[in-house]
Parts: sequence; C-alpha cells; structure tokens
Amino acid sequence: MKTRIILLSLLLIFILQGCLVKSLHPFYTENDTIFNKELLGNWTDKDSAAWEIRQHMRTTGLLKPDTPDKSYDISLTDNKGTSHFIAHLFRLEDQLYLDFLPTDNNCQNDLAEIHLVPTHSLAKIDLSGGKITISWYNEEWLIGLFNKNKIRIAHERVPYDPDMRDPESMQVILTAQTRELQKFIIKYGNDPEAFKKEKSDILSDYTFVLSHK
Repeated sequence: MKTRIILLSLLLIFILQGCLVKSLHPFYTENDTIFNKELLGNWTDKDSAAWEIRQHMRTTGLLKPDTPDKSYDISLTDNKGTSHFIAHLFRLEDQLYLDFLPTDNNCQNDLAEIHLVPTHSLAKIDLSGGKITISWYNEEWLIGLFNKNKIRIAHERVPYDPDMRDPESMQVILTAQTRELQKFIIKYGNDPEAFKKEKSDILSDYTFVLSHK
C-alpha cells in the first residue's frame, strides 16, 4: 500500500497491517476526557512491540514550566521503527475509548510537511487483569456500512494513491463534527464485526493486548 496522500494518517496502517476508521475531527470533547493512571508505564504486545505511555505535558508559554494534562504521549516501537501519538481517553455510555492522533513528522522537506493532514483514529479500551486491551475500529467494516446504506454520516472517499480511481480501493475519511461522530460511536460501539478481518473471525489485526514489561 503506497502512502503518497496523508502520510501521518497512514502510520497506524503500517503498524497494524490493516486500515483504521479515520476522522478529521476528534471523537471526544474536552468535557469527555478522563485520566487514568493505569494506562501509564511500559508495555509489550504479543508481537513484542514496545509501548511507552506517559502523561502528556502541555506547554504553557515561553519560560514557563510545562504542566500535565489529561492526555497521553504514546510511543510504539516495533521492528519497523518508532511512532509517536497523542491520545485522549474518554467515556461514552460506560465504554472507554482512546482517540489516537499521530505526532510524527515524516517529511523530507517543508513543502511536503505543509501538505500533511493528520487524522484521528478510534479504539475501544478495556482495563482489567493488569492488562490493556486496545481494539481499533476497522475501516472495511465502516465501508461495508456505507455500501449497504446503513449509516449516513459526513465523509469523503480518498484514494490511497492518486493513480488509483477504483471506488472500492479508497479509504474513508470521516468529516463529521465530534457530536455526530459520538452518535455513531454510541450506535455501533458494541458491534463485534467492527474489529474483525474481512471474511474472518480473527481479531488480532485490530485488537492488541498489552502486558507490563
């Protein structure tokens, strides 16, 4: 899969070897966010990738000390390298979610950098048994809902490569505002098909279980 468009938004695709539900706008509001110290620390997943989760320190101004806020800095290191994200934990109807936004700058020059548009991705979170279960929403599942006219939410279909115009080979970028995104989350938050591979019951492509190192 080539990456000529929206490079930052595709970092997770390479990491997870799949396509994720992506949005221009966050899935949370500031009033929704919570902070849970259980997420902090050094973790590893079944593929031995290293996850470092720290509390984000917000810059308050020149010569002023940074202050902690309710978001997280996440570094994910695997055999392809290290990627960095800022994540916000929030709750909707008793379900925890993480909104991921990549913070990497993978550009070779300033002109390329100003063309990049980072996007948000969404994952369900479970904290139990001293482990973190992260389940990302699968873009193939979302496209299936659109193709069957089961949902109506603002979005654009964007080619992964400008030379490819097949509508079946395009990514979906949600463009709805946060409140509309949350209505969608509430309606489909418990759909088990959201985390499966196409034509398969295997969850591993979209679900990660993290254990303390």
